[in-house]
Amino acid sequence: MKDIRTLHNEAMDLALQGDIASQKNAQEESLALYTSAFEKEREAALLADFMQNPEPGLSILYRSAASLAIQCGRYREAEQLIAKALSGNPTNEIAHELRELLQDIYAQSGQDEDVVIYKLEVPNKERTRFESILNQLGLTTSKMRKVIGNVALL
Repeated sequence: MKDIRTLHNEAMDLALQGDIASQKNAQEESLALYTSAFEKEREAALLADFMQNPEPGLSILYRSAASLAIQCGRYREAEQLIAKALSGNPTNEIAHELRELLQDIYAQSGQDEDVVIYKLEVPNKERTRFESILNQLGLTTSKMRKVIGNVALL
């Protein structure tokens, strides 16, 4: 069994080769290289998770694997990897980068292309006034969901 560092290094080498192939307009070769890189990086992240590697290394591997999945057009897998990383304890900076990747997925996949995430803390006493403002903007509370004490408008 390969170790995490070896898998990660192999993935980065393949990704670099994918970049070079992409610059040469060799799209099929580029996609094949990015796919191989993604598979190795995902394996490294899953192995690190299984071995209970500490943060921030674990979420960095998941972020890297998700980025490679996006390059391969494997948006659902990227989304799952991001969710896995966010379910851990990433640093604030890494968590922010993971959320940005999630927005990239929605933009590139053509699905939910007008998804914009706003996080607002709304005290319960202001909830009715807030909902009224949303209604005036044409948004309904059915488009809201609570996210750990915050409100995200989707």
